[in-house]
Amino acid sequence: MKSIFSKQNLLLLSVSTVVSLLLAELVLRAVTPKAANFNHHQLYCEYDSLLGWRKTPNTKGHHKTPEYEVLESINSQGIRGPEYPLQKDSGEYRIAVLGDSFSEGYTVGFDSLFSQVLKQKLVAAMPQRRIEVINFGTGGYSTDQELLCFERDAVRYSPDYTVLLFCTNDPWFNNQARYYDRGFKPLFVQEADSLQLTNVPVPTMAERSAFSKTKDWLLRNSELVRRLKNLRDNARYAASKGQAVPDEWRIYQKADSPEMAVAWQVTAGILQRLRQKTAAAGSQLAIFYIPEKTEVYDSEWQTFLKTYTLDASKFDPTAPRMHLAAICDSLQIPLINAVPSFIEKAKAEPTRPLYFKEDWHWNVNGNRLTGEILADFFEKSIQFYQNGRIN
Repeated sequence: MKSIFSKQNLLLLSVSTVVSLLLAELVLRAVTPKAANFNHHQLYCEYDSLLGWRKTPNTKGHHKTPEYEVLESINSQGIRGPEYPLQKDSGEYRIAVLGDSFSEGYTVGFDSLFSQVLKQKLVAAMPQRRIEVINFGTGGYSTDQELLCFERDAVRYSPDYTVLLFCTNDPWFNNQARYYDRGFKPLFVQEADSLQLTNVPVPTMAERSAFSKTKDWLLRNSELVRRLKNLRDNARYAASKGQAVPDEWRIYQKADSPEMAVAWQVTAGILQRLRQKTAAAGSQLAIFYIPEKTEVYDSEWQTFLKTYTLDASKFDPTAPRMHLAAICDSLQIPLINAVPSFIEKAKAEPTRPLYFKEDWHWNVNGNRLTGEILADFFEKSIQFYQNGRIN
């Protein structure tokens, strides 16, 4: 009897498998909404040996999903917006903004971006002052990259005040040497009482192993592979009976895991260094805590718990903010807590959402509210009508 494992049968089986996979890929691509194919890690960036990546200078990038369509203009220095001279005009007051994709705000037009709303509000309140707000936000950055961005880039513009936007996934990635598909990144390591910078020059994506390159390519380009990965992850979460959660979301656990404890320790060291660097540059510092959907809308929190089959008694949506508040209090850094204002606005205007439905970022309404909260912070603190300083 002829073996079923003959070369002809193996060839036929191989061809049939390949054809079946290709057909499955085509069908899934046809039925998958376009928004699901939008990759937030493939934006208009280039390799940077210190930061890992930065926005590509002199670029106009088109961001289009079913929820928004935005043309983003990046100037010659890799900053979203117009050209900003390094030299300040006499009497000019400058605010530097550091942050990630919430700060970059590629989901809304430049004039709707919170940093522009802030500028417009301050200019209207103090027409006798020249005020500039320069937003260095870059998608995918964590606090470590934002610190280095200040030290190398933002400090050159001599900001009088620096505002850092803090995202809930920052602590986890402050302790990681890579951020998803965006690439490798610098890594600070806490050694005794000092913070040591490692992984610099940052490796390029070309330095990955052949297996890693293949896996990343498939995840970026194959809807079938992405779906299979999601099924595997969901099965893993279900089998864990509420004990498993994606790494960066461990931040919501009431009791820190050993990894999250280290991540928070590194984060505290980074914020301490940023406070020292801003002070040395003559710039005051404040931290703006980014309200997430899960903290503003209870329905989003319940969906989060259900998605990962988590034990609600072990997780708390306020945990990241409480951690950050303790750090800021110990370092005497002002913390702008926007969560109450976001919750109040969401309840008062339920038909005017602050976030996109599918996207997790602020829409125009969320950006406007953020700009207003920041303007209120500055206007209440401002004593620079005469002396140009904020206390």
